[in-house]
Amino acid sequence: MNPGARVLVPTTVKAGAFPGERLVTVQTNAGPVSGFTKSDYVIEKADGQFLLGEVEKVTGEAATVRLFGSFFTTTGVAEVPMATLRLKAAG
Repeated sequence: MNPGARVLVPTTVKAGAFPGERLVTVQTNAGPVSGFTKSDYVIEKADGQFLLGEVEKVTGEAATVRLFGSFFTTTGVAEVPMATLRLKAAG
């Protein structure tokens, strides 16, 4: 996984305050991070819900990922375990 790669980050999803918006929570190495994102950035798969992100750097067993959305306690950059990420298919 290289910087710039689009990835899917496991997340829990609830309704947002506005149409087309979702409240998401992502488990990071520093603990849970919550915020709002566009519905388009939430990807539904058979095994769960995922938030779109972009890898900024990889260090050992973790990746620094820019999460697509607006978050309460971070600028949207979070360190997450590599094992939880999936590469997003093109398109």
